Amino acid sequence: MNWIDYLSDGILHITDFEGYDHMVYLIALVSIYDYREIKRVILLATAFTIGHSLTLILAGLELIRPNSGLIEFLIPVSILLTGLSNLRYAKRHNTPVSYHGVRYLIAIAFGLIHGMGFSTYFRMIVDRGESIVQPLLFFNLGVEVGQLLIVMVFMLITFLFQGLFRIQQRDWILFFAGVTSGIAGMLCLDTWPW
Repeated sequence: MNWIDYLSDGILHITDFEGYDHMVYLIALVSIYDYREIKRVILLATAFTIGHSLTLILAGLELIRPNSGLIEFLIPVSILLTGLSNLRYAKRHNTPVSYHGVRYLIAIAFGLIHGMGFSTYFRMIVDRGESIVQPLLFFNLGVEVGQLLIVMVFMLITFLFQGLFRIQQRDWILFFAGVTSGIAGMLCLDTWPW
């Protein structure tokens, strides 16, 4: 495989509807933001990337060996916690998000968990005996490109509903907090490791 294959694998992995849990997390992460806050949304997605890049690299280099069953459970837990925190924000939707710094740190921390999930897939596609530096770099870059595509599409949908159809931001937040939390709850039950 060459670099373009790893780049496209990264994009396809994050945008694959069969592995929709990462998409649901991204939606939960950015759904409290107005469509005019695109800079904050991109920074938040990048904070998530920083977290998952670190554990993807560590797992790719086999410096850590995560328990895949536990990781598959913690991914929906991260979605559930993000969705529930959005419910809290919806109550105060008329005040600015005052905890951006904390939200960035949480995105990095949850990115660490998701990166361990990405590592399982990455180990399946990398050729044995091949140096993993270039594949890791381009796979991770592909994941970031895919994430930004997902976030941009979601923000376009946000613009359509909030900007054109005048859906109130509080209602938007409540709807997506409920949807993402509900999906995450079902995934938690499906992946319960004990």
